[in-house]
Amino acid sequence: MFKVKSLFDAVETDDGLRLWVEPVGLTKDLAEWCAVHQSPPGLAPEAKLAAWFARHPDGYDFFRGRYHEDLRASPFFSTLRELAVMGQRENVTLLHQGEDPNQNTAAALHEFLSELQIYSPPQE
Repeated sequence: MFKVKSLFDAVETDDGLRLWVEPVGLTKDLAEWCAVHQSPPGLAPEAKLAAWFARHPDGYDFFRGRYHEDLRASPFFSTLRELAVMGQRENVTLLHQGEDPNQNTAAALHEFLSELQIYSPPQE
């Protein structure tokens, strides 16, 4: 199961693997303080798109669409598919630093991974 949380939300015992999807400014101290396990390559939107969204927070639908296109074309697509399958059998928390709890990079990634789950059979 996937959860979407702010980087600064409290760590919960059922968070499972905690992935920061916006690794800009991630330091070792911050990662430890926020209990970030990983910030895998290929999760973050391209810098230009992220900067655009930061300036246009009302443009979430455009941002999400472009981000999903980029994820589909990513050289890390097979890793994203593996992550989607992982979310079927264990908890994964996607962390963001946005102000809106519903319209942020982690929420957009969650939607993408949920769609991938539909086309990815669970593995045992």
